[in-house]
Amino acid sequence: MKNLTKLFQLVAIIISLGSCSGNSENEIVPEVNNNDSVTQVETTISNRSEDVEAIKFKELIDSGIGILVDVRTPEEYLEGHIDGAINIDFNGADFDTKIDSLDKLTPVLVYCQAGGRSGKAKDVMSEKGFSEVYNLIGGYSKYPYKD
Repeated sequence: MKNLTKLFQLVAIIISLGSCSGNSENEIVPEVNNNDSVTQVETTISNRSEDVEAIKFKELIDSGIGILVDVRTPEEYLEGHIDGAINIDFNGADFDTKIDSLDKLTPVLVYCQAGGRSGKAKDVMSEKGFSEVYNLIGGYSKYPYKD
């Protein structure tokens, strides 16, 4: 009966941890040792946030690993953008709402005109718990692979 109680406690802990958001850097994960007792083990969830040169940015786009986000204004976006990019205006009132709607586990490739806004957007997304964010150094103006 004692082991059954411990099993129910373990299941309750696992369920409650599964319902928590993954936004923190450190999580407490239950671990069962050979004595059937539950111990707390801390794990670290790392975020990768990086400024990359155009050639690396293109390689990331071509690999299909992530979401391509243009953080310029809609007017700038309409004047030309990298194929496949979605437009989420960094200075728009709905920036946070739109960024929050993205999957935080999917890498994000972000750019703007010269790299300033996208650098700030990269920092915001990292703070929000995105697992990987890559910022194009020099922005769209320095990107040589435009169509």
